[in-house]
Amino acid sequence: MDTKELFQAISSRMHADFKASAQVSHRGSKGTVRENILRKFLEEGRLPSKYGIGSGEIVGRIKDTSRQSDLIIYDKIDGITLLFDEHTQVYPIDCVYGIIEVKSGLSKAEFIDALDKIAAFKAMAPSGHVSLSIGVATALLPRPKPFGMVFAYNLAGNSLDSLRQNLQEWEQSHPPEHWPNHVCVLGIGTISHQGKDVFQKCLDSESITTDSWPISLEYREDSLWNFYSALHDMCARMKLGPVELMSYYEPLTRIGRFVIDGRFEFQRKSDNAAVRPSESTIAKIVNWCASRSPISYEDYLLKRFGHLPIGLNNRRILDRQVYLYNPDNLAGFHELGDTPFHVDEEGARLSQPSLLTAHEVVIDGYFYAVCIDSLKPEDWEVVPQ
Repeated sequence: MDTKELFQAISSRMHADFKASAQVSHRGSKGTVRENILRKFLEEGRLPSKYGIGSGEIVGRIKDTSRQSDLIIYDKIDGITLLFDEHTQVYPIDCVYGIIEVKSGLSKAEFIDALDKIAAFKAMAPSGHVSLSIGVATALLPRPKPFGMVFAYNLAGNSLDSLRQNLQEWEQSHPPEHWPNHVCVLGIGTISHQGKDVFQKCLDSESITTDSWPISLEYREDSLWNFYSALHDMCARMKLGPVELMSYYEPLTRIGRFVIDGRFEFQRKSDNAAVRPSESTIAKIVNWCASRSPISYEDYLLKRFGHLPIGLNNRRILDRQVYLYNPDNLAGFHELGDTPFHVDEEGARLSQPSLLTAHEVVIDGYFYAVCIDSLKPEDWEVVPQ
């Protein structure tokens, strides 16, 4: 059997089904039909049973959620859904291989919309490693980066090469970690990336770098075969590892370009609003600390209290390195004298700014102790709802 001829016939049938869907007048229903044509093609045994195909939203380990994704390829064996109904599901990103954005006609506007969705999805991808059992041993491997693909049934008065140019322009303002892996226009051709070597194909997310550039190839009736091969091979090479659900119970927080691990929100007394340091404030903290060496957690506690808390003698904890943000060189509690507190109608409070108000938090993986009394009113922002 000639597999190319087989897929050419399937491609023609999908195109015919898509044309028939034009008779559906409701836009939302038409979109569902469009996605279901591709879903049906993939569900007819073309992906191993371990791969599930859903649609909906993806949640990350940071407090963020992807936009609605047309098709989500997820781990059907070890993965889970946090919400499931017939039309919409919610998946933790740990169990997602990638997404496919499906378009009727791939105009520039529709293409950019798909690219932005893929970029937002890829930005959610966790880093680090996954542990995989290999016989009686356990291997620690880099966590694979998910893929993002675009599948369209038609062009929209443009050309495959003009789409390649649109992609090249879009990529100039986005890091390669957020670029799409593969674009297919049924019956027309595909767009993917090539490396420095003319024969180097950059398909997996890890292989797409600043040295990669997009190329368009007019596979015509073989475009579906090329798209399917790319999807299958990317999935086959990815080892996701287990879903770590506690990461979603206590998710990290993103403030601008910074990822925060730990509570960094407070209640403002004047209006009871929930506030947090702004992105520019965190940048100020990080930059100030970058010009100074970290100190041990033990030295930090001695500066703050004058002694170690009773019972704290774990050297692993005490030797941990911490960046202390104390630009005003505020005194520790033990240096405040005999009357460290002032009592008024609002209750007891410190009689002067002090290092006692230091707050511990992890910023981009580094441990900081931030003296809250050194922050100004303009350093805070209301927590977005």
